[in-house]
Amino acid sequence: MKVLLFILTLVVVSCGTPKSNESVDCIDSLDAISFKQIENTPDFWEYSKFILKYPESSYFNIALDKFHKARDRYYDSICPPVQDCFRNCAIVQIKTNQQIYYEYELIKKEDLQDSLLEFFCNENYQEYKPEKKYIEDAYGRAQEISKGYVQFRYIKDSCDLIQSVVIDIHQSLNSYKNYLSQNWYHKKFVELEDLEIHHLDSLLGNRLRLFGRDEEQVIPPPPPPPSMHEKYWPDNLTEDEMEELEKALNE
Repeated sequence: MKVLLFILTLVVVSCGTPKSNESVDCIDSLDAISFKQIENTPDFWEYSKFILKYPESSYFNIALDKFHKARDRYYDSICPPVQDCFRNCAIVQIKTNQQIYYEYELIKKEDLQDSLLEFFCNENYQEYKPEKKYIEDAYGRAQEISKGYVQFRYIKDSCDLIQSVVIDIHQSLNSYKNYLSQNWYHKKFVELEDLEIHHLDSLLGNRLRLFGRDEEQVIPPPPPPPSMHEKYWPDNLTEDEMEELEKALNE
């Protein structure tokens, strides 16, 4: 029995990175175990959750590729839904020039984590930041939590930068977990019990929406506001009536 255990130990230690991008033969880490469990699933959300949980994994690019293939197969079978991004969604985007935008404005990469943490916390209940809802903590007590999530848009050939940005998103959610743990349990996240950790992980493990494209999606700007004439003046007024109305509006 001791000899068998010794051999198994040598096998595990000898396992390194996968020999190819399409197979996982050695289970040598938690991310490898997790990836082995989902590598053939048709559910693209499972790959999204893996990418958010293990952004530094050597399986990141494989998982991202499988995410796109699984999502494309799913949307090929149905009419893709309209993706509306309102106050509960923070838009992070990599442009074709490899610059990072947060909520349509250029942002320094080192500022992204703090901006996302502020978005999730929304301590002052601002209307343009995510809503909050009540949910039970690990002990059944009602607690507040953000409904926010991140919509990440990118060009598929920006792989290195994609992984780096997801690491920042992951770290911002870790900071938010620490924020919640201190509000809910009055201790730091690293001091939580396993039950408390797993509960928070389950609540925040699906807060990433990936929208990769072969080329940049150009979103047209919103239409300009109506002019005073379009807003207030009926089209059938005479010239004298229009002058009278203009005077009234200016008084």
